[in-house]
Order: sequence, then C-alpha cells, then structure tokens
Amino acid sequence: MSIPDFIAAAVLIAMFAVGSLNFPISDRTRAKLLLGVRERGGYTTIFKHIRLNAKRYIAYSTPFVIVLILLAFSRSWFAFGWVISFMSGLLCVYIRHFRGQKRSWRYAEKIINWDIVKKISENDSSA
Repeated sequence: MSIPDFIAAAVLIAMFAVGSLNFPISDRTRAKLLLGVRERGGYTTIFKHIRLNAKRYIAYSTPFVIVLILLAFSRSWFAFGWVISFMSGLLCVYIRHFRGQKRSWRYAEKIINWDIVKKISENDSSA
C-alpha cells in the first residue's frame, strides 16, 4: 500500500463514520416539516421533495464531493469507486424510504393528531 492509498483508506473510513451519524432534528422542526407535507397534499414526487429541501442535500453531499475530488486528483481510483458505491447505496436507501413514506401517507394522515402537531410547531416543548 502506497502513501496515497493509505490516505485514501483513512478517508474512506472517515466517510463511512460520517455517513453513519444521525444529525438530530428538534420536535419543532419535525412538526413544521410534517405540516408542510400535509399542506402540499402528501408526498408528491421525489424531485419536488429534493427541490424543497435543496439546502440540506447540498450540505450533506458537499463532503462527499470534496472527497471525490481529492481522490480523483490523487488517482486513487479504487477508493473513488468505493465512495461512489457508498453514495449510490445511500441514494437507493433514500429512494426506498421516500417511496414507503409516499405509500403510507394516507394512513398516517388519518391517525396523526394534527392539533398536537400544530401545538409542537408553535412552541418548542413536546405535547
């Protein structure tokens, strides 16, 4: 293993660690997002959802792009392939999750107590 390959391996391990982190979202933010989905009539298309949440997706994808550029310049194509495959896997999982949310929206809309969701979105304490 040469020095660039060793660095590439360390970067890959760091990317997998960062990718597995769960960034916390407050109850208030979740309630606002849920009310927004309700106002739009449910989950429409994945492209519209991505467009509405573009800032968050740019923030999540920027580290991956930086690592891909560094790996390309260091000609670590094996590590570059691993990062691409990791990103592809994340995309597949995200699309599967979105499709599940879209399918179950009609049921979720019936069972959610919207008064509590509105209360949580207006103040930061949980109901």
